Amino acid sequence: MSNPLSGEPSVGYLVHQVAKAFRRKFEDIAKGHGLTLPQWRVLAELVRQDGVSQVTLAGAVDADPMTLKGILDRLERRGLVLRQQDPADSRAKVVHLSAEGRALFGAAKAVGVEVYRHAVEGLSEAELAALAASLTHVRNNLTGAAAPAKEVL
Repeated sequence: MSNPLSGEPSVGYLVHQVAKAFRRKFEDIAKGHGLTLPQWRVLAELVRQDGVSQVTLAGAVDADPMTLKGILDRLERRGLVLRQQDPADSRAKVVHLSAEGRALFGAAKAVGVEVYRHAVEGLSEAELAALAASLTHVRNNLTGAAAPAKEVL
């Protein structure tokens, strides 16, 4: 194991820098489609699991319920999401991605895939697999359990 005090960048620092670079690129993509990064994350999560409660969605995008409500209000005004009363719980709302939201996500995702391809350019399939496995291992060490894998976009 390398010494984080040796002057070489630590794994934690590099992971932070890579995450920050990805975030900036994705923010640029989202802005190009009239979205904020948090709105983009909500759309992406609804592509993965449509028809979820606002509480579940808030947990999935790591936002507090009040912040998520504001994000959903703006997305709903644009016709990108639909909220309906949960038939099982009259106090809860279920969120669905509209056809317009799905189309916008599809267009923006195509650009995001190009960013990803650029980011991993020059890495072999084996290197990508090893990188993903190593990062998964580090994440699991930090969280104490295996978390479900999610797509980048």
